[in-house]
Formats: sequence, C-alpha cells, structure tokens
Amino acid sequence: MGCDIHMHIEVMVAGKWEHYAAPRVDRWYRLFGLMAGVRNTEVTPISKPKGFPKDASIVTKLIYEDEKADAHTVSWLNHDEIIKLEDTLEKWSKETDDKEWPRYDLEFGILHTYLSGNSFTAHWRYDDHRYLPEGIDDVRFVFWFDS
Repeated sequence: MGCDIHMHIEVMVAGKWEHYAAPRVDRWYRLFGLMAGVRNTEVTPISKPKGFPKDASIVTKLIYEDEKADAHTVSWLNHDEIIKLEDTLEKWSKETDDKEWPRYDLEFGILHTYLSGNSFTAHWRYDDHRYLPEGIDDVRFVFWFDS
C-alpha cells in the first residue's frame, strides 16, 4: 500500500495564517523522508514531526479534520526549513542527470505553484521585499501523510 502527502501552503496576513494553496505533490519517498522521516530512513529529516499547528487557517483545519482518521506524521515547515528543503533539492539535482531537473525544483517540479510568481523563500534568501507580496509576512507548509 502506498503513502501520499497532503500539503497546504499557508501565508501570514495581519498576524493570522491564511490558506494559500493545496498543491498535489507526487508520491516521492525520498522527499517524504526529507520532510518528515516518512518512508525513507536513508535521508535525515529537516525537522521531526511537530503535529498540527494550533494556529492553522480555518481551511487547513477543516480539511485536516475531515482527513484526520487516516492521517499520520502531521507536521509543518517554517520558512527557514523550507529554505533547507530547497537547498537539499538543489543538491540532489546536481547529483543527477540534467533531464531530471524539473523534478527537484520545489515550485516548478514538486508543488506546481508559486507565491505571486516567485519562490516561497526568495524574500528571506535575498532580503528583498519585492519577492513577497505586500501584506504577506510569512509562509509555511502544513502537511500530513496517509497510508
């Protein structure tokens, strides 16, 4: 039986987390291991699972409550951890054939979505406010797995 990830991207607006997107992420156990230690013990997780955030957006909460019975390894990544995720994916892309590159690009190859046309971490990487839409103060990925 396979394992899939259920991911929700949230942005902070005026001190409150809001639902931004629910990307469909393909089954990739190496990625799951990197994000939360799921289905791959050869990869060191970026973070140990933290559970469901108490301050999650209402949309993320409603979906989680609906899927909770089958959910496991619930967690979330903050913007610093998302940067680590991107850095590791970039490292992995350099270890493989160029034709595999899109698979390792977080926005283009994995999430198929962007934050206002840009990377989810460009604002923090480059300390440039042009990369973060005005009014958005933070970003995080909330996720859980099914089996």
